[in-house]
Amino acid sequence: MVTKTKSIHYKSVFITGEVNLQVSLQTALSKTGSAAKPSQRQQQINGNDTAVIFVNKFGDINGMTFGQLVFLESGKQQPFITVDDEADFYSIGALASDLIPDESKPKEGEAIPVLDEAAVAKKRREFLESILYFGVIDNHMIIMQSTALKSRELEAHLAWLLGTCTGVIPANVMLVLKDKPAESVYKKMQTLPVKSIKLGAPLTTEIHTDPSEPKKTEVVRTETEETHANKVRFVPHGMAASILKAALPEGFLERLDLEDSLDEANIHVALEITYLRKTTKIGQKVIDSVATSLRHTPESDVVINLQGGGKIKGDELKLSGSINVKYMDNGLIDESVLYHEMHKWLVSKISSTEIDSTLESVE
Repeated sequence: MVTKTKSIHYKSVFITGEVNLQVSLQTALSKTGSAAKPSQRQQQINGNDTAVIFVNKFGDINGMTFGQLVFLESGKQQPFITVDDEADFYSIGALASDLIPDESKPKEGEAIPVLDEAAVAKKRREFLESILYFGVIDNHMIIMQSTALKSRELEAHLAWLLGTCTGVIPANVMLVLKDKPAESVYKKMQTLPVKSIKLGAPLTTEIHTDPSEPKKTEVVRTETEETHANKVRFVPHGMAASILKAALPEGFLERLDLEDSLDEANIHVALEITYLRKTTKIGQKVIDSVATSLRHTPESDVVINLQGGGKIKGDELKLSGSINVKYMDNGLIDESVLYHEMHKWLVSKISSTEIDSTLESVE
């Protein structure tokens, strides 16, 4: 086995009406629930029936409810590369999902069952795009995110699953997964008011193609046709670009007409929020509220300066940790070890002073 270190994050679950998330999930996904099978709880992505998100494996271990949130797209082909040291270049192909080896096929000498078309459709193999793991104790949640699935996707799907799909919670109920600072950080911010906030982010770009403006230098000619390539522009985006858009005249960034990426340009945009000499009570409340809400901006560099000289870095505004995760020879996670580590971490936080279960998460 290979051991890797993975980040895990604490979320405080807020559901209007004091609804218990763990009990609600158990009700909806139990064997007698209305969404007992994965086929009964698949949420389409943007109305596209080939791409779905759903809770796959689900169960209880040691008083904690665990689940896998998965994303897959039916019929998708997976690119692969053939490494050949003698070749001038490595060839790239694609593997269709219907060519995935079937490990459930009968071994040599066993009878081969005859399946009709409907039976084959019910038991088909698809490429799995991404997996997010989560665990819940009452309204305390721990998640291990993936590249494609973050807490935002989990929050939206749980609201759909427990509301629209199963009706376990009423339609007008709000479900939010809140980030929460460690209790020590929260108390520090209560004791020492915020003096100033500095946040910044690198200025990056994304590619935009303008079909109305052909690029004259790129022309492909054949005997029968002439094709003009669309002009490619690099447009600033992200937090840094948003700060500049708020400060500069409208349309300034678009008029830059960049022909190369800014990702390696090392341009950093910073914003400071502070007050001169002293402020009013309501002014202090505003700056304190801004400071706590910045935990929702993971891409920025945040430094909160407290009165008296103390500092809080942006990553301290979220309660996170690291665990050791074991991977088996086939590349899959050893889930028994994963769930044990997640359970141990969350229980330790609940039993310590880092999570006050009687205190609502700050907004």
